[in-house]
Amino acid sequence: MAFFIHGPHRHYYYDSGAGSPVLLLHGLGNSGRAWAPQASALLSLGHRVIVSDLLGHGASSEAPEGITAHAQALEMLALLDHLGLESTHLIGLSLGGMVALEMACHAPEAVQQLVVAGTFASMNSTYRQGLLNDWAANLAQADGCLKRFKATWPALVGADYAASAEGQCLYQAWHAQAAQLSAQSQIRWCNGMKRYDLSNQLPAIQAATLVLAAEGDLISPRSEAEDITQRIDHARQITLPGDGHVFNIPYVQAFNQAICTFLQEPLQHA
Repeated sequence: MAFFIHGPHRHYYYDSGAGSPVLLLHGLGNSGRAWAPQASALLSLGHRVIVSDLLGHGASSEAPEGITAHAQALEMLALLDHLGLESTHLIGLSLGGMVALEMACHAPEAVQQLVVAGTFASMNSTYRQGLLNDWAANLAQADGCLKRFKATWPALVGADYAASAEGQCLYQAWHAQAAQLSAQSQIRWCNGMKRYDLSNQLPAIQAATLVLAAEGDLISPRSEAEDITQRIDHARQITLPGDGHVFNIPYVQAFNQAICTFLQEPLQHA
């Protein structure tokens, strides 16, 4: 099955392989397709790979009014139950990292090992609240999702990758993806992200945690990764050279090496 119905919500997910499970969660305005380079690497290691589109993204149903990272985390925990999984390895980037952290805080027993990349402990700062307000206002314009994608593209993957032949091919694919997004869902996500603050809850996470950052990430700076790492027992932080916020794409080899090495370590909980 490729769909999971939970209440009024219809979740699309990809499920392949038969080994130790890994659930991957993507960022705002993207879809599970952003994890293609990691899915193949994890499958080659013998993992069961599960990639879900968050609500309001990809092939999943629209994000409801009041959507938050916490609400999405509960949906993903329900997906695990639907799949008969008591626990999983968990990887999330940006908004997906926020959802992953919510899952690990709310249900520590459900997370074997945790990887978060380019994500946040809190959006409760004047700067980030203003940024989310700006995003929501821009999304409300005609073709708002496309305009936001075009404006943020160089920051998403880095200027060098954006200018490369591979980057130009990906731009075309993601441009079409952005054209299919619901602006209403994206605005609801921006509003919901304003309520996100796990600063005081991160110590509840029990799983060994890898926190990844890109040296030149302009959206989630390395200092944010360092702050998350300090708040979680059994957490370590790795900074990859280069720029871009969705840095699993331009730095596939380094990103894959980091996550695959980490996931092959013995399980350790606090």
